[in-house]
Parts: sequence; structure tokens; C-alpha cells
Amino acid sequence: MLELHNISLSVLRDGENQSLLENIHFSVPSGHLLAIVGPSGCGKTTLMKTIAGLKEEDTGEILWQGRNLAEDGDLHPSELGYVPQFSIAHELLTIEECVTSAITLRTRQNDDESATALLDQTLKSTGLTALRDRQVKILSGGQKRRLGLALEIVTQPTLLLCDEVTSGLDPKSEREITQLLHDLARADRNRIVINVTHNLGNLSLYDTVLVLHEGRVIYHGPPRALAHYFSVEHAEDIYPKLARRSAERWADSWDRHRDAYYATYELAPPGTLEPIDKPKIVSDREPGKISLPKAKAPSIEDDEDSQSPPPVEPQETKPHHKRKHHRHEVDEAHELPGFLTQTIELLTRRWTIFWRDRSQLWLQLAMLLGFPLLVVIFGFEGIPQVRTLSQRADANFIVEAQERSAHLQSQLNAGGLVSGLILMQIVLVTLMASNNAAREIASERDILERERLGGLSSSAYITSKVLFLGGFVVAQTVWMGLFVELLCHGIPGSLLIKLLLLLLSSAAMSAICLGISALMRTPEKATILSIYLVGFQLPLSGAVLALPKSIEPLAQPFIAAYWGWSGSLSTMKATAFYDAVRQVTTTTLAPWNIAAFVLLLHIIIGLALAYIGTKRTQWD
Repeated sequence: MLELHNISLSVLRDGENQSLLENIHFSVPSGHLLAIVGPSGCGKTTLMKTIAGLKEEDTGEILWQGRNLAEDGDLHPSELGYVPQFSIAHELLTIEECVTSAITLRTRQNDDESATALLDQTLKSTGLTALRDRQVKILSGGQKRRLGLALEIVTQPTLLLCDEVTSGLDPKSEREITQLLHDLARADRNRIVINVTHNLGNLSLYDTVLVLHEGRVIYHGPPRALAHYFSVEHAEDIYPKLARRSAERWADSWDRHRDAYYATYELAPPGTLEPIDKPKIVSDREPGKISLPKAKAPSIEDDEDSQSPPPVEPQETKPHHKRKHHRHEVDEAHELPGFLTQTIELLTRRWTIFWRDRSQLWLQLAMLLGFPLLVVIFGFEGIPQVRTLSQRADANFIVEAQERSAHLQSQLNAGGLVSGLILMQIVLVTLMASNNAAREIASERDILERERLGGLSSSAYITSKVLFLGGFVVAQTVWMGLFVELLCHGIPGSLLIKLLLLLLSSAAMSAICLGISALMRTPEKATILSIYLVGFQLPLSGAVLALPKSIEPLAQPFIAAYWGWSGSLSTMKATAFYDAVRQVTTTTLAPWNIAAFVLLLHIIIGLALAYIGTKRTQWD
């Protein structure tokens, strides 16, 4: 049984507390299908998220199977299924791949045969067997809702919360989904299914209906008693009638009639595990339908012409305990998969999606080949000529004073070219890193939220992203460094150290942009912020124009391009090119080992931000 005792929740808006839920008080027995209805903005989704633990109530208690969630911890992922309004799944995966992934991430299976059996059972129970090979992107709205349900029932949850899964569907599809919810509630006598819906015309399959108005419960009973209670001809006429009275008066009226309705329709009030003790009402009702008894139940019209009802004494509430976020212990059969299993599944799934995304493949290929060519265009002829000029100058500089002016000019050219080529490589790899990581988490935020509620480890998620993006970092930087080195006939300095700094620069930008992606709610915001970040690399690096001495120490610690550029140039100290570089820049050059250390700090900070962002709930 699910019991809510005087649940209230408010938020601070414009400096004032705005109540979202007010003294919510009801219970739902096992094997039950409940509809939560009410006008837009009445608190239906907020109530669902509070039950699921996504929002924390200010006062009151939520009990699940007699267990106080505030004292004993949240529902375990195996106990809870939460289906958002719109199906959340990767568009390029098939139905079978989506469900298989959910099974791997949320359950422990003894072998492949048991996993396959669970897959087949899940597809069959949701009517998706014939569609198992279809990609999500070509599914209809109803089929996507079925998939959303399939992803949640792989753990056989005892509490299934559905947030408007029938919204926007045609009448036939809506009734099919409602029938599916009815069947899921009946399939397990210990299961409770709760569905938020706007439609009041398709309630016959529900056991009871909970009506919310401005965050208050104003009715909880069988669907066929709705019209009787509100004194309307059809249930669809309820919403217009709600505007005639304040939510407080509706709630006060329900408080007076609630016990009589619970007794009449054999419903269990909160705080009891059995219905009210009274003679059974004999009826030939069908499963899921409740027939009206001959005795007339109290009607809301009884209060319509009366004065405002007398104030109702507030029910005593127990001291509120901050809701704990540890998981309730379950038996071994319902334990979550380990870190390694989740990481491998996430990584495999991500690569599958990447290889199927043709536009992303072509973009990656274009950057991989095009960016190094762009660097080579500027250095293909310049580096050999500069090297020759530099070598001749070393021999003749002191002896042939008349060539000093020409030599100075060659030094400036050499320094500018070498510095520019190094900086160009750094900026281009950071640009590729930004493109790779900026949308990586934000673009699948809703999927992450659903899977985290289902028991996905944030550590496993971040590790899979690091491994996925790490492949691009290594491929892009190594190819960039070796390609430029080969075609430009060698840029001065240690090749290994330059490759290391190039790789660390790319990894640092990838980590920082991954952190941005985790903190932002939408991929568009993450992309814009990451683009700005890359854009600041060039002017604030000090490689083109030296920063004022008062600003330089403040800006440089945050600019990855500066550390990659200056560290690479510092490896040339043993060559004549270093003097040439110093002729064209007055910016302080950091030793390569210091630069590498700072870039490692950037990586650590970026990954820490990514972890924090994935741990923070961002449900709409």
C-alpha cells in the first residue's frame, strides 16, 4: 500500500512562497490502478515526482508498504518505475536494443538465456514483439509510449508511476495504453500503477480517480461516482465547474465527505491496511469497474447553497524528517548491476549510436582530415626555409655584421611562423574537443535522468563518457601532430612532449566542455557556452597579442591554449628557434612540465564538474 499523510510542498518564487501541494492525504492499495486528474498546473506532475523522490516534501509523510520513506530511505530502483510524459529513448537504437540495454543496466541476469527470456516477456507484455527491430525514430506516439513502459517494467516494479503517457494520442491509442496499464496493475497483485491524465472521458478502466485542484485533493473515489459527486451529467463537465469555487472550499467539502465515500465504496483511508469494516456490497461489476450502490452517497451539491463550511481542525502531523537518499535494501535477485557492467553497456551503446549517425561520422572525418591540412598550408614551405635561414645565421651572425638586418627579419619570420603553427594546432584540437563534448550529456539529459532513477551509477556514466571521448582525443591529436610534423619536415622541439601537450590540451577542453554539458539543461546552451570558451582561447592565450602584465596572471590559469602553446615552445630552448620565438612574443612561457600539470588540473576540474552535473537532478 502507498500512503500519503498531509503532504505539502512549496517553492520560493519572486521572494514569496508558492504552494504546489497542500495537505495531500490519500492511500492506494496493492493491485490498484489510480488516475490522477485535474486542470493544468494543479500539481499532478509535482505529486508524482514527490512520490518518486525527485522532489522533497516540506511536511508530511510518505509510506510505502508501511515503510516511512523519510526515515528508511527512498524506494529502491527495482521497486519503482517512472514513465515520463514522452518516451525517452535513443532515436537510432531499435526497440530490442533499448530494452536489452535497460535489462543490462538495471538487472542482474544469471546468463544470456535468462536475459533473452526477460526481453521476450517484456516485449510481449507491452505488445512490441512484432516491432522489436524498428528504430525508435520511426515509431508512432503510441508505440513510443509502449516502449517507455517496457523500459520500466524490466525490473517488475511494484510501484509504476506514469506521467501523462496517454497525452496527445488518438482515442484508440489512448485506450490501448490505458488497457495496458490496467493489465500491468492486474498482472501482479502487489503492484500499484498510477497514471496522470488530462482526459476525463476514458476513466472506466481505472479503479479509482484522484482529482487535484490547485494542489489540493478534492475527490478520491471510483470513476463512476465522479459525476454523482460533482453533480454533473458527464465527467468532462467537472473542469468548468471547478472554477465556480475556490480550491480551499472544494478541499474542505471533500474533507467532510471523504470518510463516507471511503465507507460506501470500500476504500481504505490513509493509516489503515484494510478497507473500512462494513458489510460487503454485492455487485456484478467487471474487473476495474466499480458499480454505484443503491444507497445515495453524499453529493457536493449538499454544500453548494450553504454558507462557507466551518473551519476543519488540521490533522496532527508527525515531525518531518528530511528524506534520506540511500536506497532501501532488497534481496539478491533485485540487486543492481556492478560498475563495470554498466560502464561497458553504456560505452557499447554509445559507439553503436555514433556509427549509425551519418552526419556525425562525416563531420568527424572532415575535421580529422581538414584541420591538419589547414595547419600544413601555412607551414609546408615556411618551416624548411626558416630552418635553412636559422642554420646559416648561426654560422655567420657574428662574422657578417652586414647581414644582421636580414637575419633579424628572418628571426621574426621564423618565430612568428613556429609560434603560429603551434598555436593553430592547439586551437584546432580544442575546437574539435569542444565539438565532441559540448552536447554529449546535455543532448541525452532526459535519458540520463530516467536511468539514474532506475539505478544507473553516475561514476559508470562518467567513465563511459571519458572512454568514448578519449578515443577521439587520442586519434585527433596524434594524427594532427604526426601529420603536421611529417609534411612540414619537422617543427623544432621534442616531438613526444609536443604530442603530450597537444593531447592534454584536447583532453582538458573535452573535460571542461563535458562538465558544461552536464551542468546545462539543454544542448543548445551547452554548445553556445562551449563555443564562447574556445573563442576566448586565442585572444587570452597571449600568443598573438601580449596581455597587460596586470591581467596576464589572472587569465592564463584558465586558458588551456596558453599552457599547450607555451609548454610546446619551451621545448625549443636548446634550438636557435627559441631565440626567434622570443623575438615575437613577450608573454611568459611556462616550462612544459608545469604546463602539463596545469592541463591535468583542468581535466580533473572538468570531470569533477561533469560528475556534479550528472548527480544533480534536472527533470523538467
